[in-house]
Amino acid sequence: MARPKVVHPMKRVMVTLPPDLLTTISQVAERRDSNRSELIRKALAFYLDEVKRQEFAEEMKEGYLVNAERSLRICNEFAYADAELAV
Repeated sequence: MARPKVVHPMKRVMVTLPPDLLTTISQVAERRDSNRSELIRKALAFYLDEVKRQEFAEEMKEGYLVNAERSLRICNEFAYADAELAV
């Protein structure tokens, strides 16, 4: 027996969109046998995931830059080990 679909409570919001964007949303939703609300929810979730990934990448970059001098110093301290392997 199939499980009943879990319905999450939704809040209604009002959004103002340019007519051409709304037309595109309607067309895509229809092609995907969906509706505008579902399409917009998925698009926003996708966008917010991308924002989160970009923020994480920026945090990582900042962390690497903060530690760059220390990392270079450690690398230089062990450069002799690489030279020994090359012999």
